[in-house]
Amino acid sequence: MEFFEKSEMLHGGSEVKVLVVEDNRVERMRLQAVLQSMGMAPILAENASEGLRFIKKRKVDIVLSDWLMPGMTGLELCQRLAEDEDLGRPYFIMLTGRNASVDLIAAMDAGADDYIAKPAWREELRVRLQAGVRSLNRAGRRHQISSTPGLVWVDARA
Repeated sequence: MEFFEKSEMLHGGSEVKVLVVEDNRVERMRLQAVLQSMGMAPILAENASEGLRFIKKRKVDIVLSDWLMPGMTGLELCQRLAEDEDLGRPYFIMLTGRNASVDLIAAMDAGADDYIAKPAWREELRVRLQAGVRSLNRAGRRHQISSTPGLVWVDARA
């Protein structure tokens, strides 16, 4: 297979905005490092309430959120974003140690667009983010996205 990098930007030159919502400091820093290794500059929130406050001030394109957090859970954050069109309806990836089918169904029913069981490895995260970018492009949300920095694309014809 032939791999090549594609610079992923929103039309107008701004990068895809990814918000990481994770209460565990070590996991939050690990996700930050993984996303930075892909050339992205993630926005970090320590909990769902902080993430929601950020989203109310600035639109984000993709939310990568833990499920189990004190106070508001990632599932509740997902539901709020799905219910409030004024928040821009970002592509939502639920990140959790819960991996039963009923959990996946609950997350998707709450409005999640994707679901990753922890730990999220770099390549799985990369392809899930690519899926998010494709979905945002198809839906024509906010801006047309042409690419995301650091994501490696696979030429399926090879």
